[in-house]
Amino acid sequence: MIEADPRLTGDFRQAMRRVASTVNVISICVGGEPMGITATAVSPLSMDPASLLICINRAASLHAPLGDVDHFCVNVLHRDQEPVARMFADREQHALRFGTGWTVDCALPPRLVQAQASILCRRIDHHQFGTHSIFIGVVEEVSLREDVDPLVYLDGRYLSFRD
Repeated sequence: MIEADPRLTGDFRQAMRRVASTVNVISICVGGEPMGITATAVSPLSMDPASLLICINRAASLHAPLGDVDHFCVNVLHRDQEPVARMFADREQHALRFGTGWTVDCALPPRLVQAQASILCRRIDHHQFGTHSIFIGVVEEVSLREDVDPLVYLDGRYLSFRD
């Protein structure tokens, strides 16, 4: 394992606060129960095959179950969905998460109906590194919202490109 330098870790954290990231909700179904978390570490990996990667903290409630499911969904949030981002980031609101606006049948992961985009992926691999794991998914289906105005996270705040 690589030894962490506390000063470097703090400087790196501050540097990453300066990187704008699209806000997403990663969703799965486990034993008929929907699960999800807010995440910003999502990145396209390849166009052929269409694939992406998500990075999940190993301490997150979704981490262990994600290693055991066949599919996950990346729900890219629209600027008007900040309450959704906050709800999925708050463990105390767990029971409210999939109450409204979701397609939930648990044959596949839940999809946020009015998301900026929803990307259904078949999980094909994962790798652990440091505090996180990288999960790789091959895209099987994409749903798009017509207007393009994603919710963005920058310097500890939710924003949009129009702010």
